[in-house]
Amino acid sequence: MLPTVKICGIMRTEDVAMCLRHGTDILGFVVDYPQPVPWNLSVASAKELLLAVSGRAKTCIVTGGPPDKVLALSRVLQPNYIQLHAGETLADVQHIVGELSGSGIKIIKAIFPDTPNLERTAANFCALGIHALLFDARTPANAGNGGAADISLFRKLQLAVSTPVILAGGINPENIADIILMSKARIIDLMTGVERCPGVKDESKIVALFQALQTEIH
Repeated sequence: MLPTVKICGIMRTEDVAMCLRHGTDILGFVVDYPQPVPWNLSVASAKELLLAVSGRAKTCIVTGGPPDKVLALSRVLQPNYIQLHAGETLADVQHIVGELSGSGIKIIKAIFPDTPNLERTAANFCALGIHALLFDARTPANAGNGGAADISLFRKLQLAVSTPVILAGGINPENIADIILMSKARIIDLMTGVERCPGVKDESKIVALFQALQTEIH
């Protein structure tokens, strides 16, 4: 069974179409992010891109900050998922999950290798009713510059929680098959690994990614 593929940091309508054409499962858009990252979209730009997503593919906005801001974005953009990728506390996440209960919008909470008491913290977030964790080698302050994820730590996290854990950081078409085999990840997240430059996806890399999954995983 092939893993679910999430491609993040999409900034152009042509890249939305390209990701859809090649079978991307979840398209991610960085919106009003509290750190100065090159993929940041305005709410208006994000809305236009989300409306271009069709078919079975799902949408995810990547953001962070105070719960009121996150909830306001959810009302305007109505994505399938909201990925909280900054320093949200348990109380923040609990409030957001509670307010969105019944809306159909699911919460993904990012967690990082340097998180204190990683496994216990992950379990505490999962207990709040989030849809998934995202284990990212990149911290919020160095988005796009992190190395490969620590697979052994990822595996420990998988065993510590019943919620799905998404693997992100350092994944590209050349290493994807080995990473899937070692990590047993069922959902993967890519951004810079399929780009020519920040915000511009590379079709040849996306094609190579899906070819590697089809040929090496089976």
